[in-house]
Amino acid sequence: MGESNISRRKSLGLLTAAPALGLFASCSTTKNTVNTTTKKTLNKIDYNLNDPKDQLIIFEKLRGDMSGVKTYSYSEGRVFGIRPDQPDDLDVFGKEVVRFSGCGMKIMRMVGDDKVETKSRSWLLYQDPVTEEFLSEMKNPYTGDVVEVPPFRGGISGSIMTPTGPEISASFKMESTAFGRPLNLVFTELGDKIHVTRHAFTKWFESKSQTWRTEMTLDTYDFDKYLLFDRTLNHIPSDYHWTSQTSWLSILKMAGTPGHMIWSTNGRMFYQKDELPQGFVKATEEKQPTIFAEPLTWDSE
Repeated sequence: MGESNISRRKSLGLLTAAPALGLFASCSTTKNTVNTTTKKTLNKIDYNLNDPKDQLIIFEKLRGDMSGVKTYSYSEGRVFGIRPDQPDDLDVFGKEVVRFSGCGMKIMRMVGDDKVETKSRSWLLYQDPVTEEFLSEMKNPYTGDVVEVPPFRGGISGSIMTPTGPEISASFKMESTAFGRPLNLVFTELGDKIHVTRHAFTKWFESKSQTWRTEMTLDTYDFDKYLLFDRTLNHIPSDYHWTSQTSWLSILKMAGTPGHMIWSTNGRMFYQKDELPQGFVKATEEKQPTIFAEPLTWDSE
């Protein structure tokens, strides 16, 4: 789901995380202190990596902070068009269409002993592939037409993740292989690092185009192995990567054209707004002027 990449990532853990998605700051040690003894002397993962409940806890700690503090999941990405019906001309077969930056603000908490609740706000801003200028309109490199590229707001504002999939609150219809089944994370140990992947296939109904949109997503997290030695940590700092195959963005007005889009993002989680790139913050305050001030609270508050 190109258009809903941020909303998806943040609610389903496919997304999101989108729109989304830049980066490269470390997490605050005052909120997620790693015990020196854990790092230097212990050598045992304190989770059962095959247990759906422990997989859920690891996944949510990668996506945010379980203590309930507000976090900012920020990422930057690139979007490519693929025309498999045009293999003879590589400049037509594949094109970089647009770039983007996105963020998801969230709070998280445990519900009982096997569920994680999240409240979130998410958005995405499109950028020129060459200048990285934040856009309001762009030239479709396939058709030559100038199209509007308004800022995207995620339609999912809350979710409850369970060992058998998410319970979500969304403003649109959607179906996903993430629903009603365990996460099925794939763990790869690479020396002192852990590489985790999770994939899903999703479709959702886009009200603007009145069409069903489809998406395959692959979420990837890379982090230090020792961070799994202490399950009391509220957050597992990681490098986040997301790859997605989707139908054409509806804003490109290419319905019926053979082909698809490939989205690729890189991101990290931050604790403070001022850790985000200044250009992104400025553009957000211009294009989404209320979002940083929108409250994130639990329904019981």
